[in-house]
Amino acid sequence: MTETADRYISAPDLSHAWLEAVRMLANTFGGKAVHLVLRIADPSAEDSTIRAAAQALIDRRNAAGGELPDIETTRNTIFPAAWAARTANPAALAAYYRERYTKDGLRGFKQNGRGTYFGRIVAYPRADGQIGDQLTDTVRKLGAELRTGSNKSSRYEINIYNERKDTSPISFPCLAHISLHLHERRLHLQAIYRNESLIGRAYGNYLGLAQLQSYIAAQIGIATGELLMTLGHVELEPGNKRAALEMLAAFPA
Repeated sequence: MTETADRYISAPDLSHAWLEAVRMLANTFGGKAVHLVLRIADPSAEDSTIRAAAQALIDRRNAAGGELPDIETTRNTIFPAAWAARTANPAALAAYYRERYTKDGLRGFKQNGRGTYFGRIVAYPRADGQIGDQLTDTVRKLGAELRTGSNKSSRYEINIYNERKDTSPISFPCLAHISLHLHERRLHLQAIYRNESLIGRAYGNYLGLAQLQSYIAAQIGIATGELLMTLGHVELEPGNKRAALEMLAAFPA
C-alpha cells in the first residue's frame, strides 16, 4: 500500500514511489517542492505498466523536440547492469568501467562531460590526485563486518559530490551522496539528491539506485532492505503537467 502525506511518500516498490511523486507535484502549485522523502519497501520490485507510462512521458517530450534520455540510459549512469552481469566481481566491474571512462569513451558523450554517477563511485577524484574505487571498498567493508559481527552498521558511505570538481551550482551531480546501512541482515540504502527532475530523470535514477543496492547486497550474500531518498528540490518540469495529468488519469489514487 502506498501512503502519502505532505512531502512524504511510502511505497511498496519504486514504480509506485515515482507515480505518487508525480501525482504530488502535479497537484502542487508551480510543480515544485523541497525536502520530498520517498521510502520504498522493496526497491527490487517494479510495476511494468507504470514503467511503460514513465517511458511514454519521456518519448512524448522528445517527440515535441526534447532531448531526454530513456529510462535505461539514465539507469546506466548510476549502475551499468549489463556490464555488471559480465564481470566477475566489483573490482573487475570497476576496472572495466574505468577503462571506458575517458574523453574518447563514456565521457565523450555530451551529457557525460562532467562525469557519471557510477564514474564517481568507481573513480572518485581524491585530493591527492588518486582515484577511489568506492564500490570495491564498500563491498570489502560490508563483507568484513558480516564475517566478524563487530556491530558496525553505519560506516558505509559513497561520495558523489566533490567540492573541488563541482563548482557549478546548477549542473552535475544532482545525486550528492549514498549511505548504506546493515540492519537485521538486510542492506538498506539512503540517497540524497540536491535536485530531481521527475519526468526527465527520476524513474531511471530510482532504478539505478535499486539495482546498485541489489548488486552490493548480492556480493555480500544478504537481502536488500528499503531504499530511502531525500530530494532536496524536486520538480515536475515546465511543460509536462498536462501530459502528467493525462497519465495519472489511468492510475487513480
